Amino acid sequence: MSEIDKARLIELLAFPRKRILQSMEMRSCPHAGFYNANDEQCLNCHQEMECVWMNHNDELVAVEEKSVTEIKQQLLIAVDFVDSSLTPYHLSRRDCECDNCAWLKKTQKFLALN
Repeated sequence: MSEIDKARLIELLAFPRKRILQSMEMRSCPHAGFYNANDEQCLNCHQEMECVWMNHNDELVAVEEKSVTEIKQQLLIAVDFVDSSLTPYHLSRRDCECDNCAWLKKTQKFLALN
């Protein structure tokens, strides 16, 4: 995979970052969203997946140093997250042009080609 393709994969992470952050409730988090695998609260938190994902893919993480395989895996997790957060209205995604559906189509197409 070329550097351009890797850069495109990294670009695709921007949308799920925003979506996941919007979905998170940070008021009661003792770690301000920084997952701590040694803390019982984190291990039992309903936002564990979101925190773990953000801690691996946040803008502060050097994502460009990750392998293409790692970035693809993180995008697949993000696809599942965005897809699972859609309402039943989105069942006919071919007709929907909302930001969520547009990102899903673009990302799934790119991942299928690469």
